[in-house]
Amino acid sequence: MTPSYRPDGVLTDGHYGVITTIDGKTITDGNVYDNYRYHYDGDVTLSMPNKPDFEPPVNPPVMPGTGTVTPLPENPTNPSNTPENTTETTGHKTVWDGDRGGDRPEDKRVVTLPFFKVLEDKTTHRYGTYDVAKRTTEVKIEPSAQVLPEPNQPATQYRELTTELTTDKGTGEFTLKYNGSRFTILPDDDAAMKLIVVGDETKNRALFEKALHVTFTQMGLEVADLDGVYIHFGKD
Repeated sequence: MTPSYRPDGVLTDGHYGVITTIDGKTITDGNVYDNYRYHYDGDVTLSMPNKPDFEPPVNPPVMPGTGTVTPLPENPTNPSNTPENTTETTGHKTVWDGDRGGDRPEDKRVVTLPFFKVLEDKTTHRYGTYDVAKRTTEVKIEPSAQVLPEPNQPATQYRELTTELTTDKGTGEFTLKYNGSRFTILPDDDAAMKLIVVGDETKNRALFEKALHVTFTQMGLEVADLDGVYIHFGKD
């Protein structure tokens, strides 16, 4: 008997119905052939092989090469590469990446961040939203037209650094903290507390610039790591 698999007789789970012929004659259930009565009660199960019958192509190995990077000038002459008209929004932060080619050095990036002050009664007040421009030797912040909310990301790490910060109003000792989202400035002595109180008139922009420069150069952080910046008018 020769089974013939019917393409239109597909059952579930890879089972196929069968048409059977004997000497070229189709036999169905109950047919008599010579002195035999044929009873059909089966099907065929096909098991697909796990391994494909072809080998995937092998890509040739990438040969190592060499190259050079030429930093852009400190003051680009191309007006299209200014923060005002070359920004892209990533989530709640706006990152200026210079030209879209991506070959701009990392020491020239601008991130828009919200800034806050925390008073001694633990209440938080908004200073405003600022564009934070990281440079090789300094950090500059300028008011932004955007209004960003207070960050609510959970803490994912902990970094702390105690350092002296100096502005044109004096020098004080501060503790700088980072929790994976928020960057916080805390006074450690009376001189630091005085700097914060005096600087409140100008929203402590000079102190923020000094503290951010320290965190980028000594704490291993980049501008895109921050979601918000806080300064405390009292110890933690």
